[in-house]
Amino acid sequence: MGPEQILRELAVYGAWTQRQLDERLTRWAAHEPSQYVTRSTVPVRPTARAHRRVPVTIVRPNAEGHRVLRAMRVRPQEIRPGELEHALGLAELRWRCGIPAERYRAQDMLGRDHRRAVARGGVGFGPAIADGVYDTERGVVLCEYDHGRYTARQILSKLSAFRSATRLEGRRVLGSVWGAPTERRASRLRGLGVREVIVVRPATWLW
Repeated sequence: MGPEQILRELAVYGAWTQRQLDERLTRWAAHEPSQYVTRSTVPVRPTARAHRRVPVTIVRPNAEGHRVLRAMRVRPQEIRPGELEHALGLAELRWRCGIPAERYRAQDMLGRDHRRAVARGGVGFGPAIADGVYDTERGVVLCEYDHGRYTARQILSKLSAFRSATRLEGRRVLGSVWGAPTERRASRLRGLGVREVIVVRPATWLW
């Protein structure tokens, strides 16, 4: 895999940890795209309820990387303030599921599609937009990552919306897959009715 392809994968989420990048480079037998990325050390919470933050090296596209992405007509995911941990966890969930960038759409893209549909008089994606969606040959699968901030009410609202969404842009919705940072959080999700939960322990990808 070449540096531009790696940059495109990174753009899906806007950021990786250094460990996430290293694991991807190993899998792809690729060299680091150093000309396209910048690093910074950021204190992050492994889970929403963690008592302390840990310093983590974060990799993002640099100015040259953004120039190349514009040339490729790829818009990198915008990470809202306070959402870095969530974006990193969602990136890990996608990686564990083996979803390539070209088959995945992140939430900010879905949000734009939703607003356009509503403006045209439609219902868009309903009351709860998924964190992401990926395409398969048989239909689409909704992706969601719970860093630990979701309340029971939010989880139930998302579940209800996901279950009522039978089709998305003409394609059949096959179901949803959720990620959680701990088995305890995963158990809570299952107790509220989530069927498919993957535990992505932060110690394996965060630092």
